[in-house]
Amino acid sequence: MSENNEHTHFSPSTADLAGDGQAAAYLERHGADTVEHAFAIANILHIHNKVLEASAFYRHAFDLHSKSQTEYPLPQSLLQVRLLCLLKAAQKLPEEEINELSTYSPVMAGYIRGIRAAWQENNNEKSLALVGNAFEAFHSGEEIDRLYLEIALNWIRSFGDSGFPDSEPAIPHHLYMYWDNNPPPEIQANIQLHREMLGDSFTIFDQSSAADWLYDHYGQEAKDLFLQVRHPAEGADLLRLHVILTHGGWWLDADLRVKSPQAWQELKDVKTHCQLFTTDNYVLHNDFFGAAPTNPIITNALMTAWANMFRHPGLYIAFKTGPGVLNRAVSRALYQSLQLEALLPAMRVDNQPAFDRFVEEYEVQYKNAGASWHSQ
Repeated sequence: MSENNEHTHFSPSTADLAGDGQAAAYLERHGADTVEHAFAIANILHIHNKVLEASAFYRHAFDLHSKSQTEYPLPQSLLQVRLLCLLKAAQKLPEEEINELSTYSPVMAGYIRGIRAAWQENNNEKSLALVGNAFEAFHSGEEIDRLYLEIALNWIRSFGDSGFPDSEPAIPHHLYMYWDNNPPPEIQANIQLHREMLGDSFTIFDQSSAADWLYDHYGQEAKDLFLQVRHPAEGADLLRLHVILTHGGWWLDADLRVKSPQAWQELKDVKTHCQLFTTDNYVLHNDFFGAAPTNPIITNALMTAWANMFRHPGLYIAFKTGPGVLNRAVSRALYQSLQLEALLPAMRVDNQPAFDRFVEEYEVQYKNAGASWHSQ
């Protein structure tokens, strides 16, 4: 950056932190004179929804950056999140900064222009065209997947009804669940509840039976990958995708339960090949979903999970094998349909209230006791 650029004169102080105690403590202890520390403060502010202040610290980190493509976080990553925070703060974007971002990453600049089109111009169709498949420049499950899904759903549903292609019911009426070893009493009770409610339409896996199933259906490599995961939740994520891809049916985490026999019966009549649900924040649930065998959404999600296991072993589990791979698979399907004129797979994406009609949480003591994992 040139010396006369106003950003180089930003001198961080507690006055710039909007009263955020955690950010203030970090600034007092570490200062903000390196990319690492400025970035850390920006992240704290961003997490706490102090987005205008976060944008200033992301810009400060960018100005401190060498601009080398070997220094992480990359300069384009800092600049795009700086601009995204300005958008979240309902601020007008400096055009020169978007152009600056474009010199590092035209894809990320298109992403920012696309989000601006949706949020500030209320033009979802333009937004989707500008964003394109920019999500491929990010890890699966990062914020771009959630924003892309929200914009795409708003655009699709603007045409009325659900906006998704209809089909005959195709999801096998069978429920799958997993707990690795030694389920606590409340999990045992939940498993028994589903055995009694669903009978032969219910299958529960433990680690041993899951490993055997993977060996029989996908071979030694899949079994080894499952048994070598760094966290049991990662193993559960891998199992659910393999099982639903092969047999089809419904997956339910062991800390959730089907609300009633009537709710279970209603699922039999769902007219689609893939039924997904979003949280209010447009993260796709992987703790409860259903699909027909060999469904292309589940196929793509499993492909991404396998790739992440090898390419990004330290990635946050929710992005690496969890909900993030479903979000990425849906992003790809929507992009191909909207921009490449590919046929959108028969699927439905419903909201949190729809999710709550079928399943519910129940009290589990192991979470309160600080247990190391659960089945999600």
